[in-house]
Amino acid sequence: MKNLFSVAFLFAIFFSVKSYSQSGDYGVTAGYNNFILSASVDQIAGSGADGASGYYIGVYGDFDLADKFSIRPELQFSQVFKNGDNGEMLILPVIFNYEIVDKLKFGTGPVFDYYLGEDDEDISNFGLGLGFKGSYDVSDDISITTMYSLGITNRSPDLQVSTGFQTLDVTSKFDFFQVGLSYKF
Repeated sequence: MKNLFSVAFLFAIFFSVKSYSQSGDYGVTAGYNNFILSASVDQIAGSGADGASGYYIGVYGDFDLADKFSIRPELQFSQVFKNGDNGEMLILPVIFNYEIVDKLKFGTGPVFDYYLGEDDEDISNFGLGLGFKGSYDVSDDISITTMYSLGITNRSPDLQVSTGFQTLDVTSKFDFFQVGLSYKF
């Protein structure tokens, strides 16, 4: 029910922005995706991280809000590979952009993700991150983009480790790094 509410909320934001925006562009995007799982255990110094690399493909809308401000929701399919295994995710960044100079934009906003793999009782499939994005327009139709999403939500809220003397909570988060190209229709 919580996921259904989240999806409905995102569609409401998308259609509200579309109706209030002065103009909009649509396009496709694709590129390299690096997925990073970081984990830490309470009361134990340090943390561990593991990564996997792959690709992403998606569609986007870019809607002007003011002279140099725009909002860019995307829907991406991402697949990563490591040691013969693969993982798939749907990623929905909603980035608020500011055009620093002509053709160069920087932005930030929420990044929602949903893991499409097998359900695991210890790991939550739905997550939220904070995305930081930069883009440069190479031409009127092609842009080079890069984004880093810092995981905010704990993907393993009920996971614990027993040391024999005490039980400790495990915190895990998903981060993403992407670099790619966007083509505007």
